[in-house]
Amino acid sequence: MSVTKGFSIVISSALAFGVIGAVLGFTLGVMAPGYYRAVFRSGEAPNFHPPSVGFGLGFTQGIVAGLLVGVAVVFAVAWYQSRVNQRDEIPTAS
Repeated sequence: MSVTKGFSIVISSALAFGVIGAVLGFTLGVMAPGYYRAVFRSGEAPNFHPPSVGFGLGFTQGIVAGLLVGVAVVFAVAWYQSRVNQRDEIPTAS
């Protein structure tokens, strides 16, 4: 696996998870705004907007999760390829 491909896997995973997290957080803020109001002290303030809070939290948490998943995938593929390359380099008795 090339470095470029590894980076693209990590970045695309982070963006995909970020978008999914933002959508889920926004939806939670719209459908159950009391959740975010209960979690934050300033939840009852007039300028507190639960969908925006959900969007932001979901996006940032999704990015972190996506980075972890992307790094794990790249690590697993690199480890697998190194094992396959080691096996192919072992000389066989002729």
